[in-house]
Amino acid sequence: MIVEKALEVLGPTERLLVFSGAGLSTESGIPDFRGPDGLWTKVDPDNFNINRYLTNRDLRVQGWRMHLEGSLWGARSTVQPNEGHKAIARLAEAGRLAGVVTQNVDGLHFKSGLPDDQVAELHGNVRNSHCVTCLSRWPTETVLVWVEAGEEDPRCPQCGGVVKTDTIMFGEQLTEVEVQQARRFLEACDSVLVVGSTVSVWPASEVVFAAAESLKPIVVINRGETEADRVAAVKLDAAIGEVLPGLVDRLLAQGETSQNG
Repeated sequence: MIVEKALEVLGPTERLLVFSGAGLSTESGIPDFRGPDGLWTKVDPDNFNINRYLTNRDLRVQGWRMHLEGSLWGARSTVQPNEGHKAIARLAEAGRLAGVVTQNVDGLHFKSGLPDDQVAELHGNVRNSHCVTCLSRWPTETVLVWVEAGEEDPRCPQCGGVVKTDTIMFGEQLTEVEVQQARRFLEACDSVLVVGSTVSVWPASEVVFAAAESLKPIVVINRGETEADRVAAVKLDAAIGEVLPGLVDRLLAQGETSQNG
């Protein structure tokens, strides 16, 4: 019955904004952060602080090794999109997607077939890297070639500065280009579908609450409570892979029936 209510809320939507978090990628094998088996139960969150990264060579060496080995969401990870990612891509193919605003850095939305202009990666990504001093930029794969050649802690060839991936660490500001992209998606959408996020990390979660203030209906699919439950028209406490593909299929079929009718 709850799925029926979600379908009722999203049915009239012409352009849907999807707000995705770590819970979407757990079904691809990437652990979330705050769950009972999440990343924060295994590593110190302070290791993801920009000041620690800049001052701790061992941490940088460990990080580049992780990317080189293809661990977790690293740049050479072999993790693939799951049925949830593919369902979102089908929304785009049908012209029903205003855009995806994601907190994930794993790039799985792109691997599922979404183009750059349909995804706002608020917390950055692992595909690209830059020098924190002169802001020179490279694909992360280029940096990993330097690592393979013996540079455990690669430095910028132009100025010698520290190199890091484009992921946003604690203590860094969101990239304005991605923030503006998210705002455009928000303006263009009729409703919001939250998938796999507790909507508790600011300022990214502001997108969802701005939608609520604009009286745009919100549907949440997430295991456990979220900060958006109180503003959601419908909350589905379920695995994304079990619910989202069928919901999207029915939503698109409903739209085709309306057009043919």
